[in-house]
Order: sequence, then structure tokens, then C-alpha cells
Amino acid sequence: MTTTTTTVVKPMSTSKLIRNMENNVFDYKHLAIKKIVCQFDNGKTKTSFRANIQAEKDKEITLNLTKLNIPVGRLWLTPDSVKFINYLENNYSLDNYTYLSSLLGMNLDFETVNAILSNNVFSLRDQQGNSDNGEYESSIEQGMYVLQSVRNSKSDSPNAKTRDKRKVKSSRKLVEGAPIRQKLYVDPQTFKLRKMTLEDAANARSVDVDFSEFVQVGKQLYPGEISLHLQSPDNTMEMKIKLSNFSLDEEKGVRFKVPEKFTRVGHE
Repeated sequence: MTTTTTTVVKPMSTSKLIRNMENNVFDYKHLAIKKIVCQFDNGKTKTSFRANIQAEKDKEITLNLTKLNIPVGRLWLTPDSVKFINYLENNYSLDNYTYLSSLLGMNLDFETVNAILSNNVFSLRDQQGNSDNGEYESSIEQGMYVLQSVRNSKSDSPNAKTRDKRKVKSSRKLVEGAPIRQKLYVDPQTFKLRKMTLEDAANARSVDVDFSEFVQVGKQLYPGEISLHLQSPDNTMEMKIKLSNFSLDEEKGVRFKVPEKFTRVGHE
């Protein structure tokens, strides 16, 4: 079920648009996506693999990766940790989101991953569930509503000393607290998030996420396809994901159990 429309889109206030989006977010306690087909390309490696996901809202996300029905890896995400078992290289890692963020060339945390998984607008709410609508402006573009804002990245806000240091920093070093421009494209009929772009101009980094081919899951709509494009000075990554076989029932839990003789890599 797609959500494209030729209906004339009438202007809407920012507060009303955000309210409509919040009333139509994909809500779940448990979510399982049992069939996922991924195509990955980072300019050096091009591959495809299959996956499945189990998620418990705001608590954990487990991703199992296979290729030709052979286990490739298992990724277990919680709000403060990233655990990964690499079955191909017989190793594992236990870390926070620092390494995963550096690998992708973009700031990443559990909230961001959960937002992509739930087709939600993570940036509209703080940890207390409040929103500051004044940070956003609404407009119409490409037949969809658009929310646009500029906010600081999730590191601590820069002080005057940090701002002064920017002038002498190498272009290869990260400018902490640099403003991130967000554009959120919203379907005018379903008020589902159709596209999200994040641009960190100071660090020449950007993320584009497209949600399409929405299908019925329970009484709600969920994207059947997700496309990601990440760009940074050191890395370019594209991933196309097709999703099917959904369930909102609680599934048997998946334990993070490292096989014997696997070695730990990364930060100790």
C-alpha cells in the first residue's frame, strides 16, 4: 500500500502538523520483522544479505544477519550499549555508540535507530516527551508537508572557547555541536514520515532516509521499503531494505551469548 497522492496540499500550521504526526506514529510494545532483504554498498564493498529484527519499545533491538542461510552476525542494541557477534571472523564487540557512529560517519544513538525502525520523528521530543514547536517551520514541497529546523548535534552545546577553536581545527576533525539541518517530509493523507534528511554542513556529513511502500500492520501503516544514504568525507554508504512478515506479538527473547573461543575486539 503506497501513500502517494495527487491531492492539493493545503498549508498547515507547524503545531497542527506535528500534532497530526504524533497522532499517527507507529506505536508498538513488541515488533518483529521476520523477513528483511538488504542491499549494501559503501563504494568498496557491495553485498546483499537477509535479516530479521525483534524489538521491544524503548528497551532493545536485536538484528540477526544471514547470507545463504548461514549466520553472519547478531547486533543487539540497548539505549546505552552496542553488542555485536561476528560469526564470520569469530569475534565480538561490546561498546557504546561511539564506534558505530565513527564507522558510519554520523552521530548515532539508540533513539535514532529506534526512530528509523518505528518511522517516528525522534527529534520532536526530548526525553521527557515534550516538544518545542518553535524550532520548526512548516512548508510544502514535492506534494508533501515539510518540517525544517536547525539544531545542535547531540553532543554538548559548544561554548565560546569551543567556537573560537573551530577556526584552527583541521577539516578532518569533527566540529562538536555543529548545527544539523533537518528536513522531515510528511505524507499529507496519512501524516506518516516519508523522508528524513539530516545535514551537518560544518563536517560535510549528511543522512537521507526514505520510507515507501507502506503496508498494513495490525491497524497501522508501516514502510515496506527503507532506503538509507550516508555521506561523509571518509565514507559513503547506501542501503536498500525490503521488509515483510511483520508481527506485533511478543516473541521469544534473544540472548546475547558469545560462543566459546570468540575473541573480543574494539574498546575494552
